[in-house]
Amino acid sequence: MINSRTEYKARLDAVIMHMHDHLAGEIDLAELAKVAGFSPFHFHRLFTSLTGETPQQYLMRMRLEMAANMLVKYFGYSITEIAMRCGFSSPSTFARAFKAHFGMSAKAYRDAEEKPAPAGVKPVSFSKDDLPSLKIETKIVPDWNLAYVSNLNGYDLTLICKAWNQLQRWALSEGLLTEETRALGISFDDPLITEPKKCRYYACLTIPEGFVPRPPIGFMKLAGSKCLVAHVSCLSRQIQTVYMYLYRDWLVESGFQPDNLPPYEVYLNRPEDNPDGRLVMDIHIPIVPL
Repeated sequence: MINSRTEYKARLDAVIMHMHDHLAGEIDLAELAKVAGFSPFHFHRLFTSLTGETPQQYLMRMRLEMAANMLVKYFGYSITEIAMRCGFSSPSTFARAFKAHFGMSAKAYRDAEEKPAPAGVKPVSFSKDDLPSLKIETKIVPDWNLAYVSNLNGYDLTLICKAWNQLQRWALSEGLLTEETRALGISFDDPLITEPKKCRYYACLTIPEGFVPRPPIGFMKLAGSKCLVAHVSCLSRQIQTVYMYLYRDWLVESGFQPDNLPPYEVYLNRPEDNPDGRLVMDIHIPIVPL
């Protein structure tokens, strides 16, 4: 018997992933309803009740937040190029929407030393004094076949642990936890841009080629790419500092810029196994030449 709540979450996951993968193109309500497997009328009501935003509002927010990320991190693109890559039909449409959402023009946002933080978030100050030791290299990373459990309600540690517990119980029942299995965390949103409770985190485990899990476990293929790989052992409070250093310092001097793929973390330990709760991981940021 199908668990109704599980099925609804799986369909919502599919729609949000479809939005993320097609931000540059035209996406209409009928297309999203088809992905979800509902009629457009019922899909609109269901999506709004489950997320608190209409499909159009959710898509617009994703596009604007992607544009804000690119303005800060994609040094080689003009504002017009960013607008087009984020699915806006014209520079003027993008300019109006961006200013309405962030309270300033895209140029002012790109030039600002301190970016406006989402409601309820204090701007983060960056100090290299709190930066842990890093070993950084660039390398080609192959495709990853991933089983995942999503958390669409922010980077709260309790919710993230709940997703990991569900995924690990499933993997254990399927006999998929081996020495070769890798644990990945994909954070699709920057909490300095996206309202924290709306940030998306995916707990992922590598799975064998050809194995496709069924709901409530999702499946994705993370495309291989050239990556900045930063090996780090750090406390949870230092993670944001590490990312800020990589984007604001290392990339600026490297001759590379981020590729249009989300950064992710490959976990090499369990924090509870360390007396001080340190997390050992390899941070991957997909990159392309400037």
